[in-house]
Amino acid sequence: MSTYAFILGRKNQLSIAELCAVLGKQDKIIEINAETLIADLSEPLTNPQHSLNRLGGVIKIVELISELPVSAPRDRIALEISAHLFQKFKDHETKFKYGISAYSLPQKPEQFLNRILNLVKKSLTADGLKSRFINKNFNNLENAAIKGEKLLAEGSEIVIIQGRSKYFIGETVALQDFENYSKRDFDRPARDAKLGMLPPKLAQILINLAGLTSLQEPIKSTIYDPFVGVGTIPTEALLLGFKVIGSDISSVIIEKSRKNIDWTIKEFNISQPDLRLFAKDATTLITHDLPEKVDAIVTESYLGPPQAILPSPGDMAKIFSNITSIVTGFFQAIHPILKPGTPVIITFPAYRDKGRFHFIEDLPYAIEQLGFSAITMISEEIINNNSLRTFERKSLIYDRPDQVVGREIWKFIRK
Repeated sequence: MSTYAFILGRKNQLSIAELCAVLGKQDKIIEINAETLIADLSEPLTNPQHSLNRLGGVIKIVELISELPVSAPRDRIALEISAHLFQKFKDHETKFKYGISAYSLPQKPEQFLNRILNLVKKSLTADGLKSRFINKNFNNLENAAIKGEKLLAEGSEIVIIQGRSKYFIGETVALQDFENYSKRDFDRPARDAKLGMLPPKLAQILINLAGLTSLQEPIKSTIYDPFVGVGTIPTEALLLGFKVIGSDISSVIIEKSRKNIDWTIKEFNISQPDLRLFAKDATTLITHDLPEKVDAIVTESYLGPPQAILPSPGDMAKIFSNITSIVTGFFQAIHPILKPGTPVIITFPAYRDKGRFHFIEDLPYAIEQLGFSAITMISEEIINNNSLRTFERKSLIYDRPDQVVGREIWKFIRK
């Protein structure tokens, strides 16, 4: 077993669900806390950066090197870290750079790290090593700083995680490629605010929630997106190695999607992409439209028109009624085409109203009446073992505080 910590993204419930979906049957989750998921993997990650590039909801992968009881004084933690850095850099003739970040603490990281950073620096100097820590004002390191200082290649980032009964200490072995995600999001040639702007990281999470991916193995499955929009889910699926089918009601939309997909294929050197796009109303799909075996449907349904302010109750009811008609029509059409057990990952609008959300309350139950089962994406065992706060519904939420329209994410299985 090799033990790793996965530093979770902003929407940590989504990150946890994604990891639960991609971890293998032989992998064991040790602990989940506010900012991390720690797991024993049956096989070490052969290429941690490649594995992280497949996870939209994880910021860092940390390989654990030691554990200490949570009662251990900071001097003991500093000694553990300096011993590791000494072994790694003892033959280093020039000054090396490092940093330390701490997660899931009851206090601010800078209050915890101040003494540890100074003690590690003092210990390394006493051992005759020239070093410099890059923590600014004793805060956790930003990904941009880690990349800019080339810490993963030439230095080290040490991570301390406070668990329920122990400190986990490790070294960062992979960092989220924020520049790559930004390029895939903002440099695409075709954009359309009316069709929604699904972030590539979220598209990746949605694909992984289908349960067909792993941290290391190649993908040989087929994903279908019936509301393809500007092509974010198909492009991310191609990058993950899937065969992809996509459709939308308008041939104009299909051309926008194709333009973005062709750009991605060229920019990111996707070899032999297996892709088919066609124009079709998703509520009128028939078996002839999908002669291939579909292993999963991953899609962003129509979220309604863009909203700068919360719609009035009457307008919201009309929007939700229209979306209900489209979505139930799609599920009714796709049911006879899919094989039993096929997963469907789909988003619905969640209108943010200060501290609460407005959902299409009965839509999931209408879908279940059409021959599908709603599935919880984090198991009850994991929730109970880690005292996770969960949502009343079986869905997960992706939203931003400055946006009215968030996303409610559901997983259904064809009965």
